[in-house]
Amino acid sequence: MFSTKLFPDFNRLKSYFPAITNQMISDIEANEGVPVNLEHHDEDSFIELSNGLKTVLTKYNLDDHYTELLYLVLKKDEEIRITYNSLWQNYNDDKTSKEIAEFLLTYKQSNPNQPFQLTAKAFTGSVSIKNPYISRWMCETIYTAIERQEFPLRLFGAKVLHNLFGSNPFDVNEISTERLEATSKLNPRKPTTKVKRLYIEFCLFIQIYLINETNLTIPDGVRLTDAQANFFFDVLELLGYLDSDSVSVPKDYIHATFNNHTVLCSSLPGL
Repeated sequence: MFSTKLFPDFNRLKSYFPAITNQMISDIEANEGVPVNLEHHDEDSFIELSNGLKTVLTKYNLDDHYTELLYLVLKKDEEIRITYNSLWQNYNDDKTSKEIAEFLLTYKQSNPNQPFQLTAKAFTGSVSIKNPYISRWMCETIYTAIERQEFPLRLFGAKVLHNLFGSNPFDVNEISTERLEATSKLNPRKPTTKVKRLYIEFCLFIQIYLINETNLTIPDGVRLTDAQANFFFDVLELLGYLDSDSVSVPKDYIHATFNNHTVLCSSLPGL
């Protein structure tokens, strides 16, 4: 965790803190700012983010709103990143469990009387242990270690215990063929839709400030302007969520994301 203090103008942030009083603002001023505790940034990444945001704000003539927008960006990023990381962790854990189950099942169901070899592939090519006895011994060693749960959970993912051993993994002494078959048939899907919903949630949160306090406002009846779309993309890229190298037209990507999530857009404040 990294902790710092920021000194935003809470008179500009009353849309987010409607219950804040003049006395509370005075207390913040007396304390020379408000504490900001960051679970997902260390000091180096905070400095990099802070400097990057200054560059983005200069691009949109928003320099005077630096501290307020930094505070809001950090606040919302900390909130959505918990869900963001959880979604991708769940996907990656299931994918890893599936790969492990397929490997173990292939070994367990192999016919002892048929040729058997162990192959490792790398970027430069592949190599094989063609001696079937050595290959089986190596696979048996791996199988036994996993069955005894003697593996680094940090690498395998927390879900592997449930996927391979069931709801009470520490009460199970062996991996059943049924569990292996079920896990090998998992069909992990990238959480793309849910992740994009987080992007929209972030944008709508920041958009309230843009509309109320800056020149990046919107006409009546308009959900999102091109300037706002470009701004949101730049900030999301700065936070590491998006990459301009993989998107042909950033503003079109944000517009499409908004348009594809109209239900969410209408249910959140700011529009």
